[in-house]
Amino acid sequence: MTYHVHSDKPIFDLVIGDKAYSSWSMRAWLVAVQSGLPFREINIKLDSPKAVEQLLKHSPSKKVPALKHGKVIVWDSLAIAEYLHELSPEAKLWPEDSALRALARSYTAEVHSGFASLRAELSMDIQLKSKARHLSRGAIADIERILEMWKIALKQSEGPYLFGDFTIADAFFAPIVFRFLSYGVQIKDKMALEYMNNVQEHHGVQFWVEEALQEKNNSPVFK
Repeated sequence: MTYHVHSDKPIFDLVIGDKAYSSWSMRAWLVAVQSGLPFREINIKLDSPKAVEQLLKHSPSKKVPALKHGKVIVWDSLAIAEYLHELSPEAKLWPEDSALRALARSYTAEVHSGFASLRAELSMDIQLKSKARHLSRGAIADIERILEMWKIALKQSEGPYLFGDFTIADAFFAPIVFRFLSYGVQIKDKMALEYMNNVQEHHGVQFWVEEALQEKNNSPVFK
């Protein structure tokens, strides 16, 4: 277990797993960075023999991510994102326009609960560079749906992110970007490719990837 303080005076702890593998951790961490609030990162190596023991100290679900703010404990990446939105409304983690905010929440909820085939066949591994072959119809349908969602949002917002500025929705799609990159998913749509580049260039994403690439190449426990 390692600690990384992102400010001299952190106001909450964020418990995460391996940066190379834990997509749910990445989502919550990016929202935390975008919130602008000072926090301490607690990183648990999920394949460690002591992982469950360490997780029990921080997370009622024994999973990552988990946020600890005084006596408040929040687990599940979407619940954490909403909590941070309430803590830091000035960060505009959701679009200000109510219609766009509802749409952004719908996008986020869909990626939070859906795309089961994609998750199963293209698990997140930022260190991996491969070529996906023999994807199931379900995985192909998931990829097509994601690209369709991106196209609709980007046409309306004109970028650089799905709803203009970087929001919770972009944080939740960030691991999808790296799934596509890791497995060499062929994407021809220019808007989608530009969006993926914009996500990779986000300062928080760059920091996460740099640290993920430095991790030891261990077998992931949680995807």
